[in-house]
Amino acid sequence: MFAASAAKWAVASALACGLTSAAAAQQADNPLKTGMKMLGFATDAPQAQDFVVKSRPQKEPDYIPIFQPPPEPAKKALDDKGLGQLKGDLDSVEKRADALRASFPPAAKAVAEENAPKAAKTKSTPAAANQ
Repeated sequence: MFAASAAKWAVASALACGLTSAAAAQQADNPLKTGMKMLGFATDAPQAQDFVVKSRPQKEPDYIPIFQPPPEPAKKALDDKGLGQLKGDLDSVEKRADALRASFPPAAKAVAEENAPKAAKTKSTPAAANQ
């Protein structure tokens, strides 16, 4: 008896849910939504805060295609002269940084320790070739 009434209830609720559209479910005066609100399964969306309303655009944005090519860069590509100047600037900055690094004792020590195994290999290689 209980199974039959539960099956009828399930079929009736499925039919009621299936017959109502999503737009009709959002209406405040919809009887199904009113019943679901009484049971605690549905709520009304609160009004948006003022800062949210102000931050939204006044009109709907235009369609933006998904695979839109990127905009052209504002600056033109460097010519040979400009590229040479840029390389010269980078080289001068690199030389200045190397001079600073060489004058800093811990850095000079680290560079010397790093180059020591390489120097030892080059010294041992000619000696091995003479034997």
